[in-house]
Amino acid sequence: MRRRRFSPLVGRQAELAEIDGVWRDVRDGQASGILISGEAGVGKTRLVQETVDRVLSDGGQVVAGASFRISTGGLPYGPILDALRRLLRDHDAGSLAELAGPRFAVLDQLLEPHDGDKSHQARLFDVFLALLAQLAIAKPVLLVIEDVHWAEQSSLDLLSFLTVALRRERVLLMVTYRDDEPAAGPLPAALVELFRGGFMNHLPLSPLDADELGALLTNLAGAALPAAAVDEIADLCGGNAFFAEEIFEARGLGEQVPPHVRDVVLLRVATFSADAQSVLRLCSVIGRRIGHPLLATVSDLEENALLAALRELVANRVLQIDTTDSYRFRHALAQEAVYSDLLPGERARLHGHVAEVLSERRDGPRSTATAVVAHHWAAAGNLPRALTAVVAAGRAAAEVRAYREGLTYFLRALDLWDEVDEPGENKAAVLAAAARCAHDSGEHETAVDLVERALAATDQGDTVGRALLHEALGTYLDRVDGARALTAYTRAYRLLAGSDATAEHARVTAALAQSLSNRGRYVDSAPLWEETLRLARDAGRRREEVLGLKTSGWHFAMHGDPETGIGRMREALRVARAEDDVEGVCGAYNHLCLALDFVGWTADAVATAEEALAWSGDVGVMFPPMLDMLDSIVLVLWRTGHWERAEQVADLLLASHHATARALMTFVALAELAAARDRPEESAQQIKQAMEQLKNNDDPLNHGLVHAAAAVRAMWQEDYPTAHDEVEAGLAIVGGRGDDQQAVALCVLGLRIEADEAERRRARGRPVAQVRERGTELRSRAASLWQGMDIRQRSFPEAAVDAAMGEAEFARLTGESDPAVWGEVAHGWDGLQRPHPAAYARWRQCEGLVRQRDPRAAQVLRGAHRTATELDARMLLKEITALADRARIDLGAPALADPAAPEHPFHLTDRELQVLILLKEGRRNREIARALFISESTASVHVSNILGKLNAANRVEAAAIAHRLHLGGQD
Repeated sequence: MRRRRFSPLVGRQAELAEIDGVWRDVRDGQASGILISGEAGVGKTRLVQETVDRVLSDGGQVVAGASFRISTGGLPYGPILDALRRLLRDHDAGSLAELAGPRFAVLDQLLEPHDGDKSHQARLFDVFLALLAQLAIAKPVLLVIEDVHWAEQSSLDLLSFLTVALRRERVLLMVTYRDDEPAAGPLPAALVELFRGGFMNHLPLSPLDADELGALLTNLAGAALPAAAVDEIADLCGGNAFFAEEIFEARGLGEQVPPHVRDVVLLRVATFSADAQSVLRLCSVIGRRIGHPLLATVSDLEENALLAALRELVANRVLQIDTTDSYRFRHALAQEAVYSDLLPGERARLHGHVAEVLSERRDGPRSTATAVVAHHWAAAGNLPRALTAVVAAGRAAAEVRAYREGLTYFLRALDLWDEVDEPGENKAAVLAAAARCAHDSGEHETAVDLVERALAATDQGDTVGRALLHEALGTYLDRVDGARALTAYTRAYRLLAGSDATAEHARVTAALAQSLSNRGRYVDSAPLWEETLRLARDAGRRREEVLGLKTSGWHFAMHGDPETGIGRMREALRVARAEDDVEGVCGAYNHLCLALDFVGWTADAVATAEEALAWSGDVGVMFPPMLDMLDSIVLVLWRTGHWERAEQVADLLLASHHATARALMTFVALAELAAARDRPEESAQQIKQAMEQLKNNDDPLNHGLVHAAAAVRAMWQEDYPTAHDEVEAGLAIVGGRGDDQQAVALCVLGLRIEADEAERRRARGRPVAQVRERGTELRSRAASLWQGMDIRQRSFPEAAVDAAMGEAEFARLTGESDPAVWGEVAHGWDGLQRPHPAAYARWRQCEGLVRQRDPRAAQVLRGAHRTATELDARMLLKEITALADRARIDLGAPALADPAAPEHPFHLTDRELQVLILLKEGRRNREIARALFISESTASVHVSNILGKLNAANRVEAAAIAHRLHLGGQD
């Protein structure tokens, strides 16, 4: 970033000291943010420039952009585009792909006119974050975004994302805004988000005091001013630095200095030449930044006269050179003052002239160019052209996924509709586009209202158009009313039955099939997926073909024909990769990993999961469909006993901005893992987050997984009533919804819970008749479900092992546990590479062998102990160790310490002691998690537990206690 001349900085020493401290932390690898607020002219930009100079002198680099105000709404990603353009200019690079690598081409698409590739644009936030991270490897980065009081929602969303996503990157985010005007638009909510979590440090700038103001004026004058003159200026400016400078300049004119900054600026402007005043008025219409080519085209002056006028304005410090081909007002207050002095007719004429020129030029990103043109036509009062331009601006904003701005533009166009005799646009199309933007902005009810208005505005004879609108209505209703959504999809499908519109027919058929599948109606959706495949192939619709292949493949795999199903999913992956369809690749891997695991092809499932992870690393950024894929991979890795790897992938997923809405199976896996490792509070928190995600999820598979996890947690805590209720809740949703295998698995879990309770009751001499009755009912229900399953489904290895385990648990419930059956169950789980349930089965097998005084008991229990130790499955280890003690079996190696009876100070567990030692070293939660290969949320739980056990108020006190105890070695 090139340095510019500014007035000398006075005061602000405390603020600079705080900024320097934050910068040191950033330089050492701790990302942070600073938000500078203050009234217009108080010195925010001057403080930023001083920071820029210091950062550059310290070997850092600067990426800077600013927001600009336009009447029709903010420029989509305006300050971000500004920053990216400056970055390219500073590095003399033609594109971001050239500067940083091909994965950043998505950002280049924002900088040049393009048709848009939505599969890539969805990754914008993550790609921008990745760009900052890559730049910061070479030099720490100061990212400056000025004047966010004029920023639009998409830019504010990106800034909020950065405050959450930036962690160990060497990046300092510096943001400025005016706080002397009532906060309006998206800013108030954005400020709340920016301050959430403690990432941003707030620096409110107060006016200069008398001594600081005197120093400023001395610097401007080159010598000390008389005290009376300083007092006069101080009384007028109230400590505002910009106002003070303008008053100082105006005092030399020999006129009475007016009391308002606007009038002071205009008093100075009146002394300029006629040409300079004319150019300045035109500049005020163009905006805060003025490109020379545009100015030369719009101005009536010939080139030499224009250059002379510009030289005069720069010399008088009203304009300053911004880049090699542009200028900018030194302060927004100067632009506002000049603009406010324009006559109405003059203002309209100049805006119209600028709009006409810009309409022909189309410079820069379409999202920016169309928004600026719309602003000028609206300000010119040309409503027909304003309406056309506003619609174009809405479409361009939607192309770059600035959906809130797109919605704003489309709604503005609809407001203008009745004021224009011949709009020249299709109202139904504008309503439909507005609805899409509303939906993608999260305003689902607004989207429903707009698409229903679009349907009302669409001719009844337009069958294809109406079908697509009904399909859109179904999509928007999915978040607010599932039953109405299914009705809308069905209407869309019926409208195109027998139609020649093959491409559209494929689209609506896929939508209906997906809706049915999401609701567990797999039998109903299966023929629709076959129809989707046929239509998609006939129409050459590769996206719908991928959808049809992977989802119909899932149906085949889950209903007894894994060869056909897996084959189709692999074909979906091949097609998606050939088409460079990133979303399609993610979806294919997602379905394929889960299906391979569920049908018992475990080795293939793990290999495919690792293949998908390697591919995602090549892509290099996270975006929603990839998070869905990672979510499934976490579940697969957990089920197959790769627990540490599952936690690593979970960390990767949960670090993303989008993760909270796309991590249901991850929360399930982490909940079961925490329960197995004797961390019930952490398990409860993960289950709570999973339950939150179920609110908008109709898939019975997901409901069954969450309720099973909740039941397992309660079971390990011997809370059998809760465990029983969770199983029943899962069966109420899964039973009869097309996934009998999962329903059988829930019944088997229920039998295990009832058997546990029966054993506890017998040990205490209490009756077990009621428990036995519930167990008998569960066994009967499992048998009925088993009989109702397709013969091919029953042949699945996991289904067979589940059935055998159900019988083993029922025998245990009745007091007749058979070690031979438990041995078969253990071997079955071994074959499926399910180490945790295999170790559990061996523990139960050993119980029977001990009762029979069978010498094989020791060998069996040692095998279970070895597996549980490798997994760090502490709850199972406690049971195995207790059985070994009772049976006097030498396990051959010491088991992990029982967390219920710790030997460390303050009753810390082994893991808590490890965490405390890292706390003593000053590690943060994320660093602790990485060092111990656990999730950040797990690290947070450990820290909270440690503070409670040590009775420490904070991490510093805990570290001090660790120092006193010499934990982790001598200090």
